[in-house]
Amino acid sequence: MKETAIHSPIPQQEYLAQIGVQLQQQRLAKGWSLAFVSRKTNIRRALLESIEAGRLEELPEPVYLQGLLRCYAACLGLDGMAIAQEFPQAEPQNRWHIPHWSQFIYHFQLRPSHLYLAYLLIIVATVQSLGNIVRNQNPSLTPQLDPALVESKIPARQENTTTQSIASSQPVATTNPDGNAADASESVVVDIQTQEMAWMRVEIDGQTAFEGTLAKGTQKQWIADESVRVRSGNAGAVYITINNQQPHRLGEPGAVEEFTYQAKADNNKPKTQASS
Repeated sequence: MKETAIHSPIPQQEYLAQIGVQLQQQRLAKGWSLAFVSRKTNIRRALLESIEAGRLEELPEPVYLQGLLRCYAACLGLDGMAIAQEFPQAEPQNRWHIPHWSQFIYHFQLRPSHLYLAYLLIIVATVQSLGNIVRNQNPSLTPQLDPALVESKIPARQENTTTQSIASSQPVATTNPDGNAADASESVVVDIQTQEMAWMRVEIDGQTAFEGTLAKGTQKQWIADESVRVRSGNAGAVYITINNQQPHRLGEPGAVEEFTYQAKADNNKPKTQASS
C-alpha cells in the first residue's frame, strides 16, 4: 500500500534561510560583491545582507520581501518569479472579530423613509429652538403696574367690582312713622353729578340707598326726610346740590371725603368731613 506524504508549509524563517544561502552561493560563484549587486538592483546593501543571513526581523513585510527576492534572484540569473512565489505568506495570528451587535449595523441599509424621518426630526428641533429664542427675547406683554399707583387707586378699583346692592335710580318717597306721606316742603332733594369716575356710598335717613362706582357724567337724585350722608373715594369729581341750591364740590381730587346734611339741623347747612 502506497502512502501519500503530507507536506506541511515551510515557515518563513526557514525558507528565507534556505533561499538566502542559495542566493549567496550564486553571487559568490559570479564573483560579485554585495556593493556591486546593490548598485545593479537598487537594493540597499543592508537588506541584501539580511536576506543572505536569513534575518527575517530586519526585513520588510512579506509582500515587499517577495519583490526584493524576485529582483535579487533575477539579477543572479535565477527564476526570480518562482522564488518569490514560493515564499510563504504567514496567516495573521489574531483575527479581528466583529462583535455581534455591530454586525447588525453593517447589514443595516439606509432607505428613503429613514431620510424623511431624519429631515422631520431636524425640522421639529429647529422650529422648537427658534420658538424658545423668540420667547426669551420678547418681553412679556402683560403691563406691570406701579405699586404706588395701585395703592392710591385701591378704593376706586375695589368699588368698581361692587354691584349696586340697594341702589335705586328713581326718587324714593319715604313715609313718617305714623304712615302719612311726608310734606314735600320739608323734604331734602339731593342731586349728585360726577365729573370723573368715583366710588361713593349714599345714606338716606340712615339707610344705604346706593353703594358703588359712578361713571363720568352720571347724575343721581335722592329725596330724604331727615338726613343725607355721602361718602366718596374721589371727592374732587363729585358735585352735590341740595334743594336746587348752588352745587359745590365734595373735596379734592383723589381724596376720601364724607358729606352730611341734616334736614332739621339748627343752622341747616351742609357739613363736610374729611376722612383719612
